[in-house]
Amino acid sequence: MAERRKVTRKTKKTSPRRNTPKVKLSRRGVNFLCCLICLVCGGFLALCVYMNSSGTAPSLPQKTVKKAPEVRPQNNTQAEKKVPAAKPVPAVPEKQKIPESKKTQPLPAVKSVTETPSAAKKPSAVKNVSYKVPDNDKQDIPDPFGIPAAVNGATLVFVIDDAGRDAANVKRYTSLPMPLTIAVLPKLPQTKQCAKVIRDSGKEMILHQPMQAQNLNISPGPGAVTADMGTWEITRVIKENLAELGSGVKGLNNHEGSLITANEIKIGAVLDVCAEEGIYFLDSRTTAETKARQAALERDMTIYEKSGPYIDNVTTRSAELERIIESLNWANKHGKAVVIGHVDKSVNILPDLLNEMYPHMIKAGYKFATPSMLKK
Repeated sequence: MAERRKVTRKTKKTSPRRNTPKVKLSRRGVNFLCCLICLVCGGFLALCVYMNSSGTAPSLPQKTVKKAPEVRPQNNTQAEKKVPAAKPVPAVPEKQKIPESKKTQPLPAVKSVTETPSAAKKPSAVKNVSYKVPDNDKQDIPDPFGIPAAVNGATLVFVIDDAGRDAANVKRYTSLPMPLTIAVLPKLPQTKQCAKVIRDSGKEMILHQPMQAQNLNISPGPGAVTADMGTWEITRVIKENLAELGSGVKGLNNHEGSLITANEIKIGAVLDVCAEEGIYFLDSRTTAETKARQAALERDMTIYEKSGPYIDNVTTRSAELERIIESLNWANKHGKAVVIGHVDKSVNILPDLLNEMYPHMIKAGYKFATPSMLKK
């Protein structure tokens, strides 16, 4: 019995239940194996990241790429199969029907051809219309006069003296497009006719009052104010001249008159008539010794003075153009320029020159006015 017990004990020691782990690994081995697995996985992940960033695919991803296109063409083929199924077969007969309709449409096609020349004629008619109105398009023409640009709305006041001899010449000025003042001499053969032409045209009319000059050999003409007249006589003469012109007289300026304007008492009497009649006085400044301004200050009156040059002292186109440009420069410097020309003296030059220059002066920014407009 004792021997059996010993045997059983031995067998128990060598039993497979106690010796199940056939292979024993040390902790170092396990750690090494885990690190190796981590390195392999990390290398694989790094390879995958590199593949995604660089766009290159190794052998294994190439297989997946090859499989993907194999699936895509299947979808495409399915779509292609659906498209022909969706397209109706009668599309072809529709094309066949179109030529049948075309066979019935040769005539309208010919009509459209016949209508195109008529459409081509219409723009030519429009061109003719725009070309026939050059006056409205003068501002688009390049300036041939060298007009300087206006400064701060520089204003020009043109006064044309010596009307009364020829009404036809006056009409050359009343037809100009800009505001204009025309001064009419009294007691001349066509004084009343000239006054009527100006009045009917709507231009501004003033009395061009003759006055005695310092040079006694110069005759100022009929209806003049002379140095030997008293204030009562001066008043009578001026009122008589105003009555001859009729209604619509806005002012008065002196014709010659250097002897009268240099006399404060004589010119003061003229200003008194202007104040009584409600008209303005424009000093033509035939002398630098004029006392008109002093006489006006004593009466608390506002008068106007020629501030630019006489346009037509020299009656040539080039000379008058220079004087007008000089007037523009004066207006730019002083705000306005009151310039004087003469009806009969330059009738063959000045009206046409002003008419040609007017749109370019407007384009350059100049304004036009009369003395009565400045008064407002």
